[in-house]
Amino acid sequence: MNKYILSIVSAIVLLYSEAVVCADKPQTEEISQQEWNMELYPVSPQYYAKYFKMDLNAPIPDVEALGGELRRSLEVYNPYYIVSWDMGPTFNKLWALTIKTYGTSEKRIKNPNEDELVALIKAMPKEYYPYIGPLLHTMAATPDKVLNMPGIKETKNKFPERIAPQLQGIEDLEFLSPYLYILLMPEMWPSNNKQTDMPNPHRAKLPPLKYTPDYFSKILQKTPKQGFGGFARTDDKPGRDKLRTLHATASSPLTEADIKAFLNTLDDIKTFATMNNTLKIIHAGNILNYWERKNGTALELNGLKDVVNPCQRLALKVRWAGLETEFSKVIAQDGFNLEEWAYTCDKTLKAYRVSRITAPQLAALQQYKEGVYNSYINRLNPKWKESQFATMQSLLEMYKAPREDIMVALKNESRIKEKLKPWGGLLITSPIPN
Repeated sequence: MNKYILSIVSAIVLLYSEAVVCADKPQTEEISQQEWNMELYPVSPQYYAKYFKMDLNAPIPDVEALGGELRRSLEVYNPYYIVSWDMGPTFNKLWALTIKTYGTSEKRIKNPNEDELVALIKAMPKEYYPYIGPLLHTMAATPDKVLNMPGIKETKNKFPERIAPQLQGIEDLEFLSPYLYILLMPEMWPSNNKQTDMPNPHRAKLPPLKYTPDYFSKILQKTPKQGFGGFARTDDKPGRDKLRTLHATASSPLTEADIKAFLNTLDDIKTFATMNNTLKIIHAGNILNYWERKNGTALELNGLKDVVNPCQRLALKVRWAGLETEFSKVIAQDGFNLEEWAYTCDKTLKAYRVSRITAPQLAALQQYKEGVYNSYINRLNPKWKESQFATMQSLLEMYKAPREDIMVALKNESRIKEKLKPWGGLLITSPIPN
């Protein structure tokens, strides 16, 4: 089935089925200054690059107070009590008056996402209208501007004419609920669609960037025979695979030893990710997203930050959840602190992603970078524009790594692939689901 079309229809149903609400609730249709600026001035994917920069040393605000703000912002109304034996000793006259008059003055209030879905319906191919139009006519909250749209207006109480071959001949099919008309469309069945011939994916060639093969040899020349700190006293200097990056940062080089050490931490992190710790991290993530929205540093699709830098984002949530000490004890066995682990993890993942990229993927990223789609996207609704450009930039950030890091990842490709199997081949989420 075409999951994309099903998701659109589901969104329309949810919007118009919940559009009748109490008239006592105030409604605002103001456009934020950010949306206004985005609508006036054209932007590009590169505009959103700043949103993917992580500051692991940023001061942590009062998480408990922010959690209270978030909880209150999500409350629809105050029920005062949930069960009859918890009513309290005082009779609340105002609340009694509210529940007595509630529902006596209802009218339709415009949903804040209504204009976007109206535009979405207009953008849909006209061939879909016979399958969604009858449903919209059965929903009391559907606005008149939708019901009177050319192509939608004519579908009232009308059964679709084009029926998928798989459903033809079924007795009394015309009595099917309009909610299921979308399944009658032939294009919703994959077997009815012609398969597009696609070239076999092949790995993209690394660009001819400057590379110094004697990089590690220069380091080895300055490495004392006894190693650093006197822990490895030997007559032979440590090999290339034993060298670790001291004080790893977002821009420091990645070595084979760094990759091996990071991969070794994954099994220990599984033991840390108990149900209690995972729930704390999820809650901290919700508060972090709320804080960023409050300060204007959040994206419309803020989860893209977790896709680009999953481990740095996880490190922030661990700190906000108050679990840094416990998490640090786990990764310290392999010589990491929280920041160094997060940087090494993300650098490994990005280098591995780039090493596995195919030529079609590389061509698509090049089109994003050159702004092939910018003119079209700048004509979209401000929220759609942000979502499209931010998603494009997130893909560019996901596949950004120095050549030296990519070469190291290539040498350890099989080891990385084997370790990342439980989280997916390219690990676009963090080692702890959040």
